[in-house]
Formats: sequence, structure tokens, C-alpha cells
Amino acid sequence: MNIISIFDPAVVCTFAVSVIVFCSWFTLFYKKVARTERETAYSCALLSSSVTFTCSLPLVYTLLTNGGNLSDILMYRTWTVLATTFFMAFLFLDLILGSIFYRNKLEWLTSWVHHIVYLGTLTWAIHQQYCSIFIMMCSLELPTFLLALGSVRSQFRRDYLFATAFVSTRIIFHAYAIRCAYRMDASFNPIVMALSAFFPIHCFWFYGFIKQQIRLAKQRKAGNKAVSCNNEKTLVPSKQRSVTARKITSTMQKATTKAMTSSLNKLNQYTNIIQQRKGMASNTVTGIQTRSASSYLRPTSPTSSFQPQQRQHTSPPVSVH
Repeated sequence: MNIISIFDPAVVCTFAVSVIVFCSWFTLFYKKVARTERETAYSCALLSSSVTFTCSLPLVYTLLTNGGNLSDILMYRTWTVLATTFFMAFLFLDLILGSIFYRNKLEWLTSWVHHIVYLGTLTWAIHQQYCSIFIMMCSLELPTFLLALGSVRSQFRRDYLFATAFVSTRIIFHAYAIRCAYRMDASFNPIVMALSAFFPIHCFWFYGFIKQQIRLAKQRKAGNKAVSCNNEKTLVPSKQRSVTARKITSTMQKATTKAMTSSLNKLNQYTNIIQQRKGMASNTVTGIQTRSASSYLRPTSPTSSFQPQQRQHTSPPVSVH
């Protein structure tokens, strides 16, 4: 039985499983890999674009090998409905997780308007059984994968590779798919209108990419000129550099010698002063010791100090009668 509603149990179960897969991937990426808000913003896009681009390869091969007959692609395939549901889960979670973890990276046109319009378009595609056409057009997710990979790790960014993939898928292959759809019915059927509606957006995005590359090229050129001018101003001939180096070396040697001589003179002065002070201190101590010894060792008369004085008795005068 063909699936023609988003409320079909297979669609609901696939959506629930896809939400679990994306949440688990985002949690692991957010905790272990992502370092900036930009890297976090492209985590789910990296997984979604890799899966949907891989799913598109068999259908792209069929279209290129059957002469562009889109009727073979329109045949009902259940797995394309499930892959479409997987992409719808990404669109839904990108808005929810982005509102919480990387709000600054959610742009109004490329995120909110783009995702909501795509959710409505894919709901219509499931109802009309056009999911095989959508999955075939998921080959356009190759530039998204390269952009997400370069945003997650800058060492993988290759602008020329992104530009090549963008032109090959979103310009050339997209135009070829519109031609095949128009040739199938020779009128502006819903498939032609749906494919044609998104083609100008891709052209506008590529125009913005070209302007970005021109601006970056001008900035690099201006930066190289500034560096070149600075190098020319500061450039010194080799002989002059050697002379200047010798002068600087000689000046430094003279200054060093002068400083060392001054330091030695000051050290000698301090040594003499210390020796003089030591000599004065030793003379003072010697004098004190000498005076103390002389006071204790000077000889004294034993009777002069301790013998009491004797009175002198005089006899009265003798009178002669």
C-alpha cells in the first residue's frame, strides 16, 4: 500500500526514529566535537546532507542513463518516502535546536522561511507521491555537505571545491531536471513549477558566493600590499645591516666594560671602608683593654694606704734657771 499521508504509521515511526538519531548525534557532537557556535549549527546539517546525498545517487544514475526520462523516476518507492521523512525531521529539529543552542546562526530567509516552505512542500510531495523526485534532487545537498564539513573543521574548507559542486548540482543538474520535467509533459505541470520555484534561489546564493570571493580576494590583495610596503620601508641592505650590527655590538661591549669597571671600583671602595672601620674598631677595643689592665696591675705602698698616721709628740721647752 502506498504512503500518501504524513500521519501514516510508517511516516510517524520514521519521524520519531529520525528525531532520536539527530538528537543523539547532536548531543555527541555538541559535547565532544563542537568548539564554536558555528560548528554546532552545522552538526545536524552534516549528517542530513550526507545521508540524503547518498540516497539520491541511484536515482541520479537512473535519470542520466535513461536519456532523461523522468517517468522512471516517478515510479513509487517506499524508501524514498522514508528518506523524505528523515529530511523533514532535520528541518524541524534544526529550527528547534537552533532556537536554543545557536540562535545567532538562524537567519530569517535561509533558515525559518526556507525550512517552513520545505516542510510544506514535502508534505505535498508525500501526498502526491513525488518523493522519488525530491530524493533525486537531494543530489543538490553535496554543496551543503562540503559547506558543513568546512564549517565544522576549517582545514577541510575548499572554496573551489564547493563552487564546483554548487555549479554542477544546483545550477547545471537542476536546470537539466527542469528540462526533463518539461519534456515529460510539455506543460508547466506541478513538478516543473516546484523545480522552477527553487532554481532562482540557488542562482541568487551563487551570486552571493561570487561577491564574497571577490571581497575576500580584494582583502587578501590589500593585505599583501600592506605587508610589502612595510617590508620595503624596513628593508636594510646586507652591508648596512652588518655594519649596524657591529656598531651595536661594539657599543654594547663598551657599555658592559664600563659598567663592570664602575662596579669593581665601587666594590673596592666599599672593601676599603669596611677594612678601615674594622681597624678603628680593633684599636678602640685594644685601648679599652690596656686601660683596664693598667688600673688593676699598678703597684701601691702597703703602708701608705692602710698605716694610720702617728701623732708627733713634742716636749715642752726647758727653762734654765
